[in-house]
Amino acid sequence: MSKEITKKLMCILMREKAEIWLEKDKLDSLMKALETKRFVKVGDQIINTADISGIYTAETMEDITRRKNGQWKCKQGNYWHERGEQCGHK
Repeated sequence: MSKEITKKLMCILMREKAEIWLEKDKLDSLMKALETKRFVKVGDQIINTADISGIYTAETMEDITRRKNGQWKCKQGNYWHERGEQCGHK
């Protein structure tokens, strides 16, 4: 049995819908730079901080994608349903 160590990924969602995925621990310097700088280096890229819509977890990005695809989440058990599908959870 192998043990895998995984790092938490975060997504920098840009205004034009580009997604830049980084490990959470690499975002610390970006978070500090967002307070004072207009352009910041992210990996090999330079981005304008004004174009950042938000910085989200992988789970939040999955929720955003599902909603864009027409799915909805019921309150009973947090299950995802297709558009128009009735919830049968109790």
